[in-house]
Amino acid sequence: MKPPRFAYARPETLDGAIAMLAESDDTAKILAGGQSLMPMLNLRVAAPAALIDINRIAELAFIARAGGEIRIGAMTRHRALEV
Repeated sequence: MKPPRFAYARPETLDGAIAMLAESDDTAKILAGGQSLMPMLNLRVAAPAALIDINRIAELAFIARAGGEIRIGAMTRHRALEV
């Protein structure tokens, strides 16, 4: 099956993604890796009006240690955690 039609946006900043999400009136979905969302689209289990692809947002790819905590950004690749 093919996914339903949807708008596609690929912001390069976190502020841009947040603004797009706010403008969507809860009709958009965030696309990060697509491992679960893409099959759901193909089976038409999910039918968002828009997809906001956050893969280009560099500020979401980080590993930080502070105050005894480790923070991992949403776009940190598994490979970066292995090193």
